[in-house]
Amino acid sequence: GYEYYRRSDQYTLNSFKTSYGWVWNSSIKTEHQFNPISINYVVPTNITPQFQDSIDKNITLARSIERQFIIGSNYNYNYNSYAKPNNKKNNYYFNGNIDFSGNLLGLITGANVSQGKEKKILNTPFSQYIRGEVELRHYRAFGRQKKQRINELASRISIGAGYGYGNSTIMPFIKEFFIGGTNSLRAYRARSLGPGTYYGGNATNTKGFLPDQPGDIKIEMNTELRFKIVSIVRGAVFVDAGNIYTIRNDPSRPGSTFTKDFVTQLAVGTGAGLRFDLNFLVLRIDGAFPIRKPYEPGGPKWVFKQINFGDSQWRKDNLVLNLAIGYPF
Repeated sequence: GYEYYRRSDQYTLNSFKTSYGWVWNSSIKTEHQFNPISINYVVPTNITPQFQDSIDKNITLARSIERQFIIGSNYNYNYNSYAKPNNKKNNYYFNGNIDFSGNLLGLITGANVSQGKEKKILNTPFSQYIRGEVELRHYRAFGRQKKQRINELASRISIGAGYGYGNSTIMPFIKEFFIGGTNSLRAYRARSLGPGTYYGGNATNTKGFLPDQPGDIKIEMNTELRFKIVSIVRGAVFVDAGNIYTIRNDPSRPGSTFTKDFVTQLAVGTGAGLRFDLNFLVLRIDGAFPIRKPYEPGGPKWVFKQINFGDSQWRKDNLVLNLAIGYPF
């Protein structure tokens, strides 16, 4: 297969991949996928001067986005109680996966980039890492209209971690974790928040260049109350919280490392939105703003007292409008 990812103001990533494995269902609600062989070739192109400047200042970022082979194995488990249509009050969704790359190659070649022993295949470095991620969702339905439940409290928690070693000091860019955006923390721009207390620019301002901020660890929590307004129009109020962190110290991004204080460094945002359910698709509009900023001078803090909808500068610096197709989770 082929994947194309483009950030118009930063870079383009071309990903060519193939795999061999099995997909099977142990029940109507449960699916397994195991690929003992997975090969991914990543080629970055169209790197802009602004992003090149970021790479030049950050060797970790440079290593993560370089041309590379990703060769390994992966397993994914998925449970979805909605797979069998029902009218229950409570429904659940769970997805967990684990991904190994370069472990056998690293063992055979004796790769150790920290000791200057970087190994290559066809003159291209191969990545070596372990990565895992779990996501749990709960949907609580209530309120009835013509025997159909019309309101819902949806919640999600997502946790992931990955570690590059041997032939890598960091995971490949396409395997790292990011936070912020239409399906994440909606009070922050896509992939712009964190890591930790690091401030890489105003993550709520929708104008100007803001590089992606990758991390090795992700913690994200969301809850959203969904309710019917009229006909195809539904409303929602929500709260999102989370952050990403690095495992190794990153001198170019002070405050990014995961520590025992990680809970106090969680960002929190809230907002409201409309959903237009057209049956074949859902159009979504969400407006959000931060209520806790981990990067505030003097340390993370709640910013309720700063909220001022009548101030145009506050709105410019804090309000984020998200337009999307489908529910966020």
